[in-house]
Amino acid sequence: MQIVLNPKYHQLHDELLQVARNFESSGKEIYHGRNVIRLVEIDGLRLAVKRYGRMPLKHRVATRFYKTNKAKRAFVTSLMLKERSFESPEAVAFLCDRHGVLDATHYYVSIYSDYRHSMRDIPTLDGAFREEVTKSFARFAAQLHNSGFLHKDFSAGNILFDRINERFHFSLLDTNALKWGKKISVERGCKNLGRLVGPPEFFESLGRHYADHRQADPQQCINLIKAARDDYRSRPHPHHQPLFD
Repeated sequence: MQIVLNPKYHQLHDELLQVARNFESSGKEIYHGRNVIRLVEIDGLRLAVKRYGRMPLKHRVATRFYKTNKAKRAFVTSLMLKERSFESPEAVAFLCDRHGVLDATHYYVSIYSDYRHSMRDIPTLDGAFREEVTKSFARFAAQLHNSGFLHKDFSAGNILFDRINERFHFSLLDTNALKWGKKISVERGCKNLGRLVGPPEFFESLGRHYADHRQADPQQCINLIKAARDDYRSRPHPHHQPLFD
């Protein structure tokens, strides 16, 4: 079993190895799908331990020889976000349990976020509060894109938020799906917002505020976001929520 730790949490080395070795009986399961997440408490720290599901053969070959595994990508990208003043649950460690040349189980450990909302809540928020969230989120998304970050699964469930000291904070999950590089174009940035959920007025407000922060045409942004939303909803997807069609 290999483990790489955030130096800040070096003292958790032995305990995290035990959690990975006894994953099924460690803590409490909080998500079960292709991947499984368990909530574990160690030394007063609440940790989210994510075990990635077994990948198809071609992906296992790629990960073994030339592509970074998801757990390592999540760890590295989370640290990179923090360096650039963006939030995601703090990276603690990633682990690899290799069973052979092509078979391995990967784990990613982060501090469990206690943010009370995700962007999935948008359809249920009252109009005034939703507009506040939308305006703040548009600024966050524009800053993210201007900094060269593009989340390939920028869906509602992967964006947590809460209001702290009268200011909204947004935190990104599934950071293994985050790409970084040059500044993201306005067109690509707008299309990146199509996986969110909400009523039509949410997307219109989002487009206007996002355009304002990107110095772009508001109607063009609204049209691009709606087109991306419609395209995403037309395809079967586990995160698809058929709300406010």
